Amino acid sequence: MASLGEFEFIDQFLKAQAARGQPFYRHPQALGIGDDAALLPPLAANEQVAMASDMLIEGRHYLSQVDPRALGHKVLAVNLSDIAAMGARPLGFTLSAGLRDIRPDWMERFLDGLLSLARDAACPLIGGDTTAVPADAPEVFSVAILGAVPLGEALRRDGLQPEDDLWISGHLGDAAYAVSRNAEDPKLNWPQPRIELGMRLRGIASAAIDISDGLQSEIMHLCQGARNRDVAPKTLKAVLNWESLPMGPSVTASIASTALSQADAICIAITGGDEYELLFGAPQRERAAIRSIGAALGLALTRIGHVESGRDGPQIDWVNTAGQPIPAQWQQRISGGGFRHF
Repeated sequence: MASLGEFEFIDQFLKAQAARGQPFYRHPQALGIGDDAALLPPLAANEQVAMASDMLIEGRHYLSQVDPRALGHKVLAVNLSDIAAMGARPLGFTLSAGLRDIRPDWMERFLDGLLSLARDAACPLIGGDTTAVPADAPEVFSVAILGAVPLGEALRRDGLQPEDDLWISGHLGDAAYAVSRNAEDPKLNWPQPRIELGMRLRGIASAAIDISDGLQSEIMHLCQGARNRDVAPKTLKAVLNWESLPMGPSVTASIASTALSQADAICIAITGGDEYELLFGAPQRERAAIRSIGAALGLALTRIGHVESGRDGPQIDWVNTAGQPIPAQWQQRISGGGFRHF
């Protein structure tokens, strides 16, 4: 292990595996791993680049004993989710890693998870960097990802409008519940970025965001984005039905077994992070189109509320189906929002 340095790691682990099955590497003008910088194939006419970056830090975002394959998958998945939220198609990504040492068996499994998702998403690994960190320091993985979207058609946070419906994909709560129990769960360990959904929502959704830090936080981001937009800023209030939230199978089973109360489940679904579902707003006239998209993708798309004009800054009102406010003791628990990075 000690004799395996950066360049041997690149040659032995990355070059051949990264190129396997990726059309990117067959383009005559494309250049991936091994030079000072990558060269992307030309974009289609009237496309623009979308870029995002995210990092996962040992002890902060994942536990040291996590399955390396799941970690490799998640390192890329959380970045693909950002691209999906913009309605972009993936182009490629770079991976930078701060490692205590290079452990061949562990790294093979990590790359298996990472590059399997890269092939499925048609998003090749095209470069990056590795460096050593002190023996007592946490390891760090950082991805920078590129996507392409038709000019002017990107889904953005600042497009929400009064009377828009609010929708989410998939289900909520399982990832955060697993974290609270120090347990594994497919939603936590193997999140599925909603790339195809994002692309299909172009021209339909007015605004979108991925749910990484918790539903409450992301809704506030959408409302704040509309307030901060340069053209025709709006003060918005989101009115949301907590009874309509689609609970994940682990949370649902725990409620049924009384291991989890309804109040706990609702609060987890509202504030829990690591969902990597899409939250989006859309005009009411698009309801049939959105349901058709969900059916075509075999993906649950749930309308959880609507947007109204506000007065005193962005606001979120949680009510039940009858329009009654969420219980005060629940409100206190959700008022802090979701995951905080600092």
